[in-house]
Amino acid sequence: MKKKLALLLSLAMVLTFTLAACGSNSGADLSDSQFVGDWVAQSVAVGDEAGELDGDGTYTLTLNGDGTGRFVSQVVGEEDEVSDITWELTDEGFKTKGDTKLKFTDNGDGTISAKVIGVSLIFVRPGELGPDDGAPDIGTQWGYMGQDPVECAVWQYLAEDVASEYGPDDKTDIVSVPVVSIIKTEEGEDGDTHISGDFWVYNYKINGDTLECVSGGSHPGMAHVAKDGDTYKVVDFEGVKDGGDFEPSAKEIFGDDYDKFTEINGDSDAREALRAQGLADYVKTNGLAVTKYQDEGWDPVELAL
Repeated sequence: MKKKLALLLSLAMVLTFTLAACGSNSGADLSDSQFVGDWVAQSVAVGDEAGELDGDGTYTLTLNGDGTGRFVSQVVGEEDEVSDITWELTDEGFKTKGDTKLKFTDNGDGTISAKVIGVSLIFVRPGELGPDDGAPDIGTQWGYMGQDPVECAVWQYLAEDVASEYGPDDKTDIVSVPVVSIIKTEEGEDGDTHISGDFWVYNYKINGDTLECVSGGSHPGMAHVAKDGDTYKVVDFEGVKDGGDFEPSAKEIFGDDYDKFTEINGDSDAREALRAQGLADYVKTNGLAVTKYQDEGWDPVELAL
């Protein structure tokens, strides 16, 4: 079945991309677009048949900041097909330009999809496959490497909501990667899933091959996660208070797990090791040209890539 899918995809995609390049002009500055860079096809479906792309065919898409790009189809036993394209941004994502405008959809989970002459295709960034079972990670853009959508909601909340409370004011090109130590997950009487843990957020600016930390802080507490349509979101967060209220508020939140929390919260070496591993995973899965990270006033730390 994979060979059949691969060949059908090759015919459809090459035809469409070749047409898309006709009669169009590049030159627009799209360098700040989230779509710029390399993409690789992860899965394909033709009608009711679906399959992974892992040997019979490889399909890559490159989008450049000047509005040009290239689609390459590589099928075992066939000559590579290369199509130069031009593209433009729209309110719905981006489209190829020219005689055939192929619209891509941002799926909101780090993937983009397109449907071409009855062929449905999903693109991911190179290397964005789950480390354990080969399934696509559902939260690599927030630093989450697992497959649990309830847990993933905590990473998303920390990376998007909490991290945004910190500087700098200009969030352009800021990378937010939380450090999460989950202590307990249980169902609450309110029907939500309660996830308690030691949570930290860090904001980084990419400077050459280095992630330079520009802000961040500690946010231990309990996240209340509830289903929201087809996804999960943090709908409430009980945070440990500062100063003299730290201990009583932590005891109220963590209960019998208070000692475990204080042990984890006080182990800076273990937290730094978790941070370094998380950054290495983030860099690899998101295809960043980064090899180290650095806190202000400290020497850079090499990532185990």
